[in-house]
Amino acid sequence: MGAHGFKDLVAADISTVFLNGQEFADTHTIDGKPMTVVVDENELLERDKSKMGIQVDGTYKARRLIYVAKEEYGPRPAHGKQINFDGRLFRVADCTEEAGMLAITLEAVRS
Repeated sequence: MGAHGFKDLVAADISTVFLNGQEFADTHTIDGKPMTVVVDENELLERDKSKMGIQVDGTYKARRLIYVAKEEYGPRPAHGKQINFDGRLFRVADCTEEAGMLAITLEAVRS
C-alpha cells in the first residue's frame, strides 16, 4: 500500500478533525440544507479589532465567520450573495478557500 500524500491527509482531516461534531463543529442550516459547520467568533473578533461593527445610525452589523467543507457546501459563494444561516439572512462579506475548506464571513445589518 502506497504512502498518502499531504493533500490526501489534509482532505481526510477535514471531516475527522476540523469538522468533527464531537470536537469543534455543529450542524447548522445553510440555505435550507443541514451542514457541518464551525462558527468561529474569536477569529472574527481578532480580524475586526479596529472596527467594532457599530453604525452611527443606531444599527449594527451581525457577523459570523463560518468554516464549512467545500465538498459539502459547493462552489465558493460570491461576495454579496445572500445566505440563509439558521433562519437568518446574511450576505457574504468575504470568502476564502484553503485545502478544501471555505472560510465565509457573513454579515447583516440589524437594529
